Amino acid sequence: MVLTSKSSEVFEYLKNNGGKVSIEELANATGRSARSVGANVLDLTKKGLVVREKEEVEGAEKPVAYAVLTDAGKNFVPSEDAE
Repeated sequence: MVLTSKSSEVFEYLKNNGGKVSIEELANATGRSARSVGANVLDLTKKGLVVREKEEVEGAEKPVAYAVLTDAGKNFVPSEDAE
């Protein structure tokens, strides 16, 4: 399965940072907007590599959105081969 360069960047950051990262942290780490990163998370979700979860966080006005690697995502190795 091939990932776009931006989806790959988000995926690698997730994989290298515990497999559960807030959308805001992903946006800060990649230097892109939360909306842009959210589109990559949606792409990864459609591929079955990530799920999106919202959690209540103390001190936050609204639930915080997280990208979380699935079991398939934890074992996924990006390749150049189209599926």
